[in-house]
Amino acid sequence: MPRNYYSGGMTDRSQPEIHDFADAEHCVLEDVTVEHPKIYPEYLGSREPSEVIDEFVIGDPIRRSQTTVRIYAEGWLDIESGRPGKNPHLDRINLRYIDAVPTMERFYPVDLIKVTGIMAAVAVIASVPATLGWLTTYTLPTAVVAGAAAVAGSWLSFYRSHEKIVFQTLHGRAGAICLNARLGTIRRFQKIVPRLVEAIADAAQSVQEETAVYLRAEMREHYRLCNEGILTQEECAESTGRILKNFGGPL
Repeated sequence: MPRNYYSGGMTDRSQPEIHDFADAEHCVLEDVTVEHPKIYPEYLGSREPSEVIDEFVIGDPIRRSQTTVRIYAEGWLDIESGRPGKNPHLDRINLRYIDAVPTMERFYPVDLIKVTGIMAAVAVIASVPATLGWLTTYTLPTAVVAGAAAVAGSWLSFYRSHEKIVFQTLHGRAGAICLNARLGTIRRFQKIVPRLVEAIADAAQSVQEETAVYLRAEMREHYRLCNEGILTQEECAESTGRILKNFGGPL
């Protein structure tokens, strides 16, 4: 049976050292419970990624950005994104807790597209009498302004349109992996998806823990993702709440 130790605020050299807790499952120091590392080695770093088995680099010259996706043999994924001259943003995800079935949503600025269409129609209508020399004082400026607005609207519509590819955590249903594929890079991002699905399936095969142990580890992965800024506090709370609800309360 695992032993528990308690230190009641000892301040002299008789305070126990960390090796005194080698066989303890938990130790409590100043009313703070610390879980022993050997209980959850997969969470505390013994499976840190080191061997890259696949790497995808997607550059977007229009938006001056680059996304690098690295898949590790240890079952981890890195998504590094940024712009030249700036420090890249790195997200690191443990694929052992990810659902292999992604969701895909396409986003288009519908209102902007409608306004662009109206401006294009106005430009065409105004350009007809302008080319015939009728009321050029009014129709020519109208055609020019409407045409410029239509071109600008088309560019903005292209720039803002994108497809979001999301992989959620297995039981918490939090969006841990999010790939924003813009027009011009959608096909290149889509080619990564089958490889990600395969990597997630391979990582799932390495899971050997009992259900309760695995679920505790998944909850801790949510906390790690929250600390890394990948999940918000609200998303973390909701996802861990789903685990507790779906599996009958405290684990």
